Amino acid sequence: MYTETEMRSLYQCFAHMLEYPAGGALQAALKARGLLLDKDPASAAQLKEFYDYAATLSPGRLEEVYTGTFDLDAACHPYVGYHLFGETYKRSIFLVELKQRYAAEGFVFPDNELPDHLAVILRFLSVARDETQAQEIARDALLPVLDRMTGRAKSAGFDEDENPDAPKEESKKRTQFHGVLEALRSILQIQFQVLNVLETTA
Repeated sequence: MYTETEMRSLYQCFAHMLEYPAGGALQAALKARGLLLDKDPASAAQLKEFYDYAATLSPGRLEEVYTGTFDLDAACHPYVGYHLFGETYKRSIFLVELKQRYAAEGFVFPDNELPDHLAVILRFLSVARDETQAQEIARDALLPVLDRMTGRAKSAGFDEDENPDAPKEESKKRTQFHGVLEALRSILQIQFQVLNVLETTA
């Protein structure tokens, strides 16, 4: 189990890795890997793969890979509300609620980004003063969405006849950013399994 300080640091690192590349992703990968080595070596290995891969690319090429992963593949859209609710009124309510939570904490996010972008939510979790609220968002929103983004569940953003994790195309579409998503999912899954055990035995 990670401490509150470690989780905040991990959220910050993953925000760097999962936002549109603007520098800092390589350093974030190294820092997060250091935190994971003892507790989650498989995720640490995935971040090393991401680092080794990204370090060989020019900034422009890394941007292309990011766009191909998150913007051109609907199964991996980086908007949490889209995966939970699709383009519905419920997503609109979700966006409003996020903005209200951000405002209450004094958290400011970029004007050109929606509040449910994965990296924005991660940055919020890294600074949120209300730890219970942070855990609620991570457990009830991020973890289910990461199941969808990694092909383990179906997103609300897809029609009934669409299959976002069709195996025939999965190997072609997979990039090192998928490994980052897998690592983040593993961290949250382990963290909340431990918390649930502690709560039930308390």
